[in-house]
Amino acid sequence: MENKAGQFLERYREIEEWALNNLNVTEMKELEQMPQYKSLRSNLAFCRVLRNLLSHYDWSKAGNDLVIVTDQALRQVNNLYYSLNPQTLMRVAIRAGQIFAPAPTDSVLAAVKVMQRNDYSYIPIVENHQIVGVFSTKTIMRLVAEKSSLAFSESLTFKDIMDYIRLVDESNAHYGFINPNTTVEDVSLKFQRSKTRRVRLDMLFITDNGRSDGQLQGMVTPVEII
Repeated sequence: MENKAGQFLERYREIEEWALNNLNVTEMKELEQMPQYKSLRSNLAFCRVLRNLLSHYDWSKAGNDLVIVTDQALRQVNNLYYSLNPQTLMRVAIRAGQIFAPAPTDSVLAAVKVMQRNDYSYIPIVENHQIVGVFSTKTIMRLVAEKSSLAFSESLTFKDIMDYIRLVDESNAHYGFINPNTTVEDVSLKFQRSKTRRVRLDMLFITDNGRSDGQLQGMVTPVEII
């Protein structure tokens, strides 16, 4: 009980702090009367009442908890949090400056060593802040199978294998592109729905226009969403 009650109260505290700072209200009950939050009234009331019960009364008697915070109650307060204050993707994303993104003229072999050392499956190839290709461990296998005479020397650059790393139709790729203003919740749904695709989505590149021809701003995988 204590752990879930603590999680509930902490999340509600974040909601209350955001509302008081951004919505010009003095108490949470006022939100229930605002027309823009009509669809949230029942959840607002539920979370407010439960918060008051947990905060102002001792509901434990002889070591037995009389009020139990359930998983559903935690989902309710989390849903309320994201509905009132949608989290944009860039708050959890790996920023462009943190991404290992070689240029077309960089050495393939040197990049493969970095990938192996850091357990990277995919890396973007970037020129003038724009993704021009995506290199992956599968690319290596394809090169070995189709170009057995190809020498993986330090002189081999991504420009030399551009035909193997060019961007492809997103429906047939393990990656996609998305707008930085997309909410975390929407991105989570996008990853979940991709599980039914023939090719599962493993990575989303964030560009300023949400398309492959935009400027790279970051990237996100299911790990960051979780």
